Amino acid sequence: MKAFKQVVLGSVVFAISPFLAADDHATFTGGMDPTEPMSVQANLCTLNDGVSLSDYEKFFDRYRKWAKKNDAEVASVRQFPLATHNNAMNPYPADFVDFLVTDFENAGTSWDKWLSGKSGQKLNAQWQEMASCNVKFAPMFTMWADVPAMNADNDRVVTWNWCTRKDGVSHDDLNAAHAQFVNDNPDGIGNIAWFMMYPNIGGGDAAGEFAHVVVYPDMAGLMEHQEWYAKGGWRGRMDYYQMVDCTGEALMTEQVLGRPGA
Repeated sequence: MKAFKQVVLGSVVFAISPFLAADDHATFTGGMDPTEPMSVQANLCTLNDGVSLSDYEKFFDRYRKWAKKNDAEVASVRQFPLATHNNAMNPYPADFVDFLVTDFENAGTSWDKWLSGKSGQKLNAQWQEMASCNVKFAPMFTMWADVPAMNADNDRVVTWNWCTRKDGVSHDDLNAAHAQFVNDNPDGIGNIAWFMMYPNIGGGDAAGEFAHVVVYPDMAGLMEHQEWYAKGGWRGRMDYYQMVDCTGEALMTEQVLGRPGA
């Protein structure tokens, strides 16, 4: 799917946690440890004929109730395109993307309940009637996070930038560059989190080896970052682009749909 190339998510063991700048005792809602890799399921969805977003939201509420009842809760967010690489002649190929984030064990047992249980299969049939969704799986790593801010913010904006290493550049080289950026900017630059995702299951048509996913609390935060870029941050970006080929940033709005235990 072309949408996957622009938004989403490999199997690369990446030593990121040693330079994660997050409170050692802070965890994402639901107990997810930001120093550990997390499982991400991406559902790239187009609503079926006659189905409104309001209809789909009602279905998703039923899914959340099912997940709570079946001990299968995950963190969930929905992204809509705002400023992507698409245009009128090449429209964005999905209405929205839902991301379900949890630990790998819960992801596995939750899917088994969904696929084998009668209630899960009933909901799955309803899902097929509501939308056409392409499902992808990927590991997600926290590079830096203001964990309390992430736990409290329900409406934000997110940039995606897909990158691939140039010949001769190792993962250790990238680790060093990413660690230096965190060390130089321990409080972030307008953002409240920076993640990296590696396409894995269903990710054969991804636009790069990995994606930088940067979360901002609002457009003001994004523009704070843009001002930093305009006033000299571009130099570091150009240095980084000597190591990788990237698509450039695409911007999405993001709504938090649910947090485990909430």
